[in-house]
Amino acid sequence: MPKINLLTKKEQVVLQAIKDYIANNATAPSVRQILDLVNQAGLNVKSVGSIFTYLKSLTTKGYIKRNNDKEISLVDKNEQSFINIPILGTANAGSPTFFAEENVEGTLKVSKRLIRDDRIFAIKVSGTSMNKSWINGKNVNNGDYILVDPDYNDYHDNDKVLVVIDGVATIKTFKKIDNQTIGLFPESTDKHHQPIYLTPEDNFIINGRVVDVFKSFTPTFA
Repeated sequence: MPKINLLTKKEQVVLQAIKDYIANNATAPSVRQILDLVNQAGLNVKSVGSIFTYLKSLTTKGYIKRNNDKEISLVDKNEQSFINIPILGTANAGSPTFFAEENVEGTLKVSKRLIRDDRIFAIKVSGTSMNKSWINGKNVNNGDYILVDPDYNDYHDNDKVLVVIDGVATIKTFKKIDNQTIGLFPESTDKHHQPIYLTPEDNFIINGRVVDVFKSFTPTFA
């Protein structure tokens, strides 16, 4: 379980004093002003040294930032904890029939604890050819969103990949057939889906490995 940086009661009073001052004055208080504010709130702090200790703890726990001039600014804990992953289009979990343009259609708001690379992007799934595949304990259904790592380029058998073939995108299971041929295989309850075989002479690019699946929802728009 990730560590939760809880504040002590005194740290909460100091942080609230800083927030209230910034809200009322549109600028951060000085250390001496913080001392006066927390004493007015009933803390009975004796010296600015104690305030410096509180400020150091609040900085370490990620609630405030201090620049080279020691000026205080607040950290938005909500924005700090999440990343907006762009949805770049639609890919077919079937025959490659939809064009995957890099045109942001919305975003997925995801905890940074789940995402290690901020270059990861999302693609909406259309089709059923991968509905028997499992990624991170979740299968890939029509309307779901897959997360793609574009920096992954060491592909192995059974990796789930996003591939653009002749300008259209598809999601399949990668397998190396021989030194000149790769296969893209469906994993589906629908037996009509067929594998795709590609050689270096074909017009295709593997855009990345599928690293996670998020279930369908309505995307947010900027």
